Amino acid sequence: MSIRLSKSKLIAFRQCPKRLWLEVHRPDLKVYDDSAQRRFDAGDDVGEMARKQYPDGILVGPDDNLAEALRNTQALLASNIQKPLFEATYQADGLLIRADLLLPASNGWHLVEVKSATSVKEYHLEDVAIQHWVINRAGLHLGQTSVQVIDSSWTYPGGLDYSGLMKREPVSDAIAPMQELVTDWLDSARTIAAGTEPDINMGDQCSAPFSCSFQTYCQSKCAPVEFPISWLPNLHRVRRQRYEAAGVVDLREISGDDLTDRQRRVWKATIDRQTYFEPLSENERNELAGVRYYVDFETMRFTIPIWAGTRPYQQVPFQWSCHVEQLDGALSHTMFLDLSGNDPSRAFAESLIAALGSEGPIIVYNQGFEKGIMGALAARYPDLAPSLLALLERVVDLMPLAIAHYYHPSMQGSWSIKTVLPAIAPELDYANLEDVSDGLGAQEAFREAIHSDTPPHRRAGLEAALREYCARDTLAMVRVLHFLIGETA
Repeated sequence: MSIRLSKSKLIAFRQCPKRLWLEVHRPDLKVYDDSAQRRFDAGDDVGEMARKQYPDGILVGPDDNLAEALRNTQALLASNIQKPLFEATYQADGLLIRADLLLPASNGWHLVEVKSATSVKEYHLEDVAIQHWVINRAGLHLGQTSVQVIDSSWTYPGGLDYSGLMKREPVSDAIAPMQELVTDWLDSARTIAAGTEPDINMGDQCSAPFSCSFQTYCQSKCAPVEFPISWLPNLHRVRRQRYEAAGVVDLREISGDDLTDRQRRVWKATIDRQTYFEPLSENERNELAGVRYYVDFETMRFTIPIWAGTRPYQQVPFQWSCHVEQLDGALSHTMFLDLSGNDPSRAFAESLIAALGSEGPIIVYNQGFEKGIMGALAARYPDLAPSLLALLERVVDLMPLAIAHYYHPSMQGSWSIKTVLPAIAPELDYANLEDVSDGLGAQEAFREAIHSDTPPHRRAGLEAALREYCARDTLAMVRVLHFLIGETA
């Protein structure tokens, strides 16, 4: 008996045959992370927005009975309907697909796959090629095939006018050569699904093009590695693959001769189980002289903008924290947080300018982020640009100093503030925070807090969690810098 597959399962096979087998036989082993759920939600939102472009369109259902959806699709087409169809359902050779948009056109029908990405990727083409193959085999003539993506250069004008949010990219020529491959993909996938669990080592396919939801299971099957090669920072993919091909998985199995200085530091500290520490030089300390402002930002990215003047996926800042350290060591804290639901950008910028004064180092961790936000605000608000650009000139990045002067084996090859802090000040470990413990958690808390359905008591709890988390970021920088200097904060 031929195994029936859906498009999603065939796509899973294209990423990893083992993933397909697990999808078919052990779907209970899936573990979704927060990023996967956010991707699903973004896809749903963009799909709904795409359908709104066609008020006369027909949603083919039901979702929970695909056999009936197949019959309903055929009935609509048999009636010679000339209206857009959403989720039109087709099956050919036991392969089932549902099309995001099927639009009537003068030369047949126009198949449109809707994606929340900002450009067409190779795996999008495979997705569409599979749909095109099924629909053609089912007897419907497609005159054109496209992928509809988000136009990240478009600016929302407000007033719920989203007419320019998405753009179509024709892909008929790009997927034509793939049509001959789909049959082979399908035959191979059925062979895998009908057999025993494939023996495939973990590798690049576990995270590309998406993070696989079976990684927890696959990791449990791997022999534990005490000091994995993956701890080497900035390890080039080709070198990692060379290690994997040679069966090298542990840092103790390699020589430090062909490593970069940073990689060698991690390698040596790990296998010797010793901490590397070298205090800041006098010149480095001089760059940090004066009243110090330790600053951290939190931002929100909306796939579909909600505020006029913003773009899809634009980093919109909604919170900053600043610990101010006076010359005598006295420490104070100030913060901005806007949960009103209005665009917080201008108030964020104005309050930041007022808080940071005109002199003294502005200390951040990984300056590209904070500098990028301030630069974008300067471009958006020309009247504030001189003050914001002056702040940029005072920024000092703490992360390169930490990389150059400190490494603890517990950091596992990472110098993020969240790995450095537990080694230096374990009482401030981010794991001790309950509701918001990382940037993605802050985004989700912000999204929920500004939603009109969020009860006041819940909003108050989210506000407290956001305040605690962002303040922890800047206090962490105080502790890290004092440690590198050799002082006690």
